[in-house]
Amino acid sequence: MIEMLVGALIFGTGLAVGRLLPRREHKSKAVETGPLCQCGHGASFHDVEGRCRAGVERAKWNNGAWVGNELLPCECQKYTGPEPLPSFYAPELPE
Repeated sequence: MIEMLVGALIFGTGLAVGRLLPRREHKSKAVETGPLCQCGHGASFHDVEGRCRAGVERAKWNNGAWVGNELLPCECQKYTGPEPLPSFYAPELPE
């Protein structure tokens, strides 16, 4: 009988502590990104020679006052990220 009361007391204490403590905030999962160049663009934005073809938004100022954003070509000259896997052609096997 005493064991049952001790077990119920431990269980009740656990419930009370769980209700009184603040809940933990759930951290959002990190967004998985592919391999990026030093300019921040992926390999798909670079042409065969490696030059970046993406645009970059930059703030436009006029005498210290922000006017808006302008789209400029990326200044990256060569893709410096990890080497993408080569693509292979595999012919279909005869049955």
